[in-house]
Amino acid sequence: MAIFFFAFMASFAGTLGAGLFAGGTFSEAVLPWVGAGLSLSVALVLTPIVLWGARRGGWIAHPSTDRWHDRPVALLGGVALFGAVAVGVTGSGLLAVYTWPVWAGAATIFAVGLADDLLDVRPETKLVGQVVATALLLYAGHAFWRGGPFWVSIPLTFLWVIGVTNAVNLVDGLDGLAASITIVTATALALISAAVGQVGLAGVATVLTGGSLGFLVYNAKPARIFMGDCGSMFLGYMLAVLALGVQSTGEPIVGTLVPVVVLAVPIFDTTFVTVTRILGGRRVTEGGNDHTHHRLVRLGLSEKGAVLGLSGVSALFALAALSLLWVTARLFLALLLLGVVASVVFGLYLVGSRSYEPAPSERTPTVTERIGAVMQALVGGVYWKSVGGVVADLLVVVAAFIVGFHLRFGGEPPTGQLNLMIRALPGVVVLKVVVFYAYGLYHGIWRHAGTPEVIRLIKASTVASVLTLGGLILSFGSGAISFSALVLDWMIATGTVGGTRFGFRALRQYFAAQRNDGRRVLVYDSGKHGLLALRHLRRGKERNVVGLLDPNEKRHGLRVQGVEVLGGTEALAEVASTHDIDEVVVPVEGTTQEEQRQIVEACAEAGVDCQHFAFLLQPAAETGAPFSSSSGDGVPDVSYPATPPE
Repeated sequence: MAIFFFAFMASFAGTLGAGLFAGGTFSEAVLPWVGAGLSLSVALVLTPIVLWGARRGGWIAHPSTDRWHDRPVALLGGVALFGAVAVGVTGSGLLAVYTWPVWAGAATIFAVGLADDLLDVRPETKLVGQVVATALLLYAGHAFWRGGPFWVSIPLTFLWVIGVTNAVNLVDGLDGLAASITIVTATALALISAAVGQVGLAGVATVLTGGSLGFLVYNAKPARIFMGDCGSMFLGYMLAVLALGVQSTGEPIVGTLVPVVVLAVPIFDTTFVTVTRILGGRRVTEGGNDHTHHRLVRLGLSEKGAVLGLSGVSALFALAALSLLWVTARLFLALLLLGVVASVVFGLYLVGSRSYEPAPSERTPTVTERIGAVMQALVGGVYWKSVGGVVADLLVVVAAFIVGFHLRFGGEPPTGQLNLMIRALPGVVVLKVVVFYAYGLYHGIWRHAGTPEVIRLIKASTVASVLTLGGLILSFGSGAISFSALVLDWMIATGTVGGTRFGFRALRQYFAAQRNDGRRVLVYDSGKHGLLALRHLRRGKERNVVGLLDPNEKRHGLRVQGVEVLGGTEALAEVASTHDIDEVVVPVEGTTQEEQRQIVEACAEAGVDCQHFAFLLQPAAETGAPFSSSSGDGVPDVSYPATPPE
């Protein structure tokens, strides 16, 4: 029924659009708005019809081990998406933007995805369909890196279209995620296209945005319908095709990189999953809950938070791509280097989060251990992390120097400063890395770095910048040097080099603060003793610190390391009831016996458990201490039940 409705709407909209367009009713400038409005309206109307038909026909996605959802959800939402885009393109007169092979490729991708949703076809069948669609695209004259040699451009086109098609398919793992990423990406492509005068291309992109937005109304958490492979693969194909159209912007290399930047999030997820599965000894083509969005939820984010976070990151990369319209190619590439370093650091952190449990019969190496083994084999020793740090610093120093000069002069540096920057860059890179090595920046365990490491890093960066200034004065004279550009370079280099060192710790603390599983706990005292207990409890997974208690009324309502001071002991019963508290943890250090007794009594009245927290040094020969390591997650449990009042 939905298919017939879509066919009727497309035919009607095509006739209406052709008449209005031919009669001059629509100017070229409003075509994107008309197409977006049509696709949005059709998606809002057609999706409930498809939802009803899917339920009636029994096309339901049931929960399973390789699926994230925990309840039956209707499938085939991609039918509504495909219909909305088709009506939007046809009804607004945008059908002529691409020749028939491009649209035939879109229909092929949709049909293959629909067959997979209905019949569960084999992976190679879907691959054949994607190859056919890409061949049609090449036949129409579209290719990745059209200015390059054909023997490079053609393989890259297959890699690009098939890769992006599957990337969007793979990122469709949380309610509303694929639709949200498509909205952000298609909007960015529309803006870039409009800015370079490709209004027709911008119109097709806004149609994709409108259709995805209308579908998102029903697909956002809790989703009432999934788009299925017919939807996600179709969206991926269309984004891949649209991205090829913006490659004419900027210089050849930069223009080629623009679509990669716009689609950074799905590309990162696909690359991450592929590498980790290969290293983990798992099939790349099998389903699983080891994607970026799944790991973010396991680390503590809510599903909505993960969708918003990844959509926000996608928007940042989209803004970076849009910046090419106003900045130089050198600055764009420098910002891209910083993005690559940040992505690698984030990916390495995600690797440490367990995505699946290995077989209990044998102990298999973790993905982190496999990565270490590969890097040791390549580098030739146990110092592969130091080598990785050197490579990261090389990229960061290059990017910081270029960005500093461009920020100083508000865009393009004057010719003299530009030549100085280019000539000095190799020497600056070598000098700074040598200074970093001399200060021991490549010989620390930065995962547990603290204030001494921060001071050492600042000293190293400052000395490197001072020596850079001296070298530039000796080489070019003091009159040719922009001191403010070097100050900006120092600030950017210090911040980004520090980010690569402290990124793991910052991410660990952030996700620990977002976690919402385990026993819900209040910690007494918002001072140093309470924060010591807070940091310790966050290392494990059995307790979730919901808030702090403090007798000092002036601290009530304040937040400490992301946790709010909810009140004093007298408010314990109300706080425990409001926040569903299971336990109160009281540091032994910093609290008197009278305070401990009062808290134990308040806990008894509120019906919650009470634990005392303390670290204990004791001779190794002694046994029978009241402390144990029973948390089960490798974190010593250094608390013990509080003594009930007499």
